[in-house]
Amino acid sequence: MKINPKLYAIADTVTPVEVEEFDGRKIEVYTMDQFNGIREDFCNSKGEFAVWSSQDGVNYRVFIEDGYYKEVNELYQQPVNKIWVDFWDATDSISKKFQRFFIYPLMGLAIILAILAIVFGSIGGSNANIFQWVVIALLVALFIAMIVVNYRTKKVIMDENVKSRQLIIDLFGEKKFDELTDRQKQYMDQYMDNLYSSNDSEAVAEENKESTEENKEEAEAKEVEAKEETETEKVEEVKEDSTSDASIEVEKKENVESDTDVSDSNDTVNE
Repeated sequence: MKINPKLYAIADTVTPVEVEEFDGRKIEVYTMDQFNGIREDFCNSKGEFAVWSSQDGVNYRVFIEDGYYKEVNELYQQPVNKIWVDFWDATDSISKKFQRFFIYPLMGLAIILAILAIVFGSIGGSNANIFQWVVIALLVALFIAMIVVNYRTKKVIMDENVKSRQLIIDLFGEKKFDELTDRQKQYMDQYMDNLYSSNDSEAVAEENKESTEENKEEAEAKEVEAKEETETEKVEEVKEDSTSDASIEVEKKENVESDTDVSDSNDTVNE
């Protein structure tokens, strides 16, 4: 049975932390820290601390979160792993059985009915319309039947999972098994609490960083605005000074002209 075949392939060049061989099978154990992204994809995102993989249903590779493996490594030793390998074999057998005897025949019948509906629909006539409705009803019934079969398959697999769990309980004894599962749950809960706490801290730090950057940008904008206002005031002062100087020059010119007119007048009188 193929389980996460792409995940299985990425460990081709990596040395496992543990190798188990039995009944012509090989189980290689890796920690997620040996690979980039696996912890984030499975442990952090999905809460899966141990992930099984296989390309041929014979040999398996298990990827386990490092701290989790150290905490409950007894749950991943050869006797337990053999139980899970038997479970995967049973799951593969159940899936193939249901596919061979139910899913494939139902899919084939649905295709045949769909083709007949198209053929009779192209012929036309009242009988053709009736037949089309009959085919549609049969297709709906087949669809419901496939849903029921799929549900039944999952239920049988779940029953096998419960049997495997009971075998593990029998292996350790109920008291020891409860102790291991308690440690397992405590570690998972603590890990997730630390993960969310870390994410919250990062979010707060990011918000503070953004706030600091916004304040900095606002301060820079105010500084630029203040500089522009200062420059504007300087320009206005220069303009005022220029206007004042021009007024003074005009006044001086008018005074000179006035003095010239008075002088000319006095000269005329003297004559």
